[in-house]
Amino acid sequence: MVSLEHAVFLTVAIATHGVVGYTLGKVLFDRPTAGLLAGVAPDVDFLFPNALGWPFVHRGITHTLLVGALVVGIVAYRNRQTAAAVAVTYGSHLLIDTTTPKGVPHLYPLFETNYYLDLGTTGHSPIPTVAIWTCCLAVLWLSSGRRLS
Repeated sequence: MVSLEHAVFLTVAIATHGVVGYTLGKVLFDRPTAGLLAGVAPDVDFLFPNALGWPFVHRGITHTLLVGALVVGIVAYRNRQTAAAVAVTYGSHLLIDTTTPKGVPHLYPLFETNYYLDLGTTGHSPIPTVAIWTCCLAVLWLSSGRRLS
């Protein structure tokens, strides 16, 4: 059973990936929905049954460059502009998760090593989360044509 505190943490973490994906998709590619979906796509692994085990666990196969490339390739078959948005936003998810102590197995199945970038804080701790949301919301507001007076 997941505690309420952990459930809130997971909800905010997934929402953060969505906000980053939406923002990058909208501002860089005019593909906000693709950005949002690709931004949260790696976390589809939360839906895998525990009985499957590695690599079908959280921060397993869906958090690899291989799966990211497969997703981008499938989307590119239909639309290259959307595929570019998917590549950047899927990558943004992996980058944020790389700043957490667990890291991400970017190079699986070649290597099962989880890569971790120690920035002194994690991408999902309160201060970076607030900073990420603030930056994304400011960029979205500014890109909507509204300007500070």
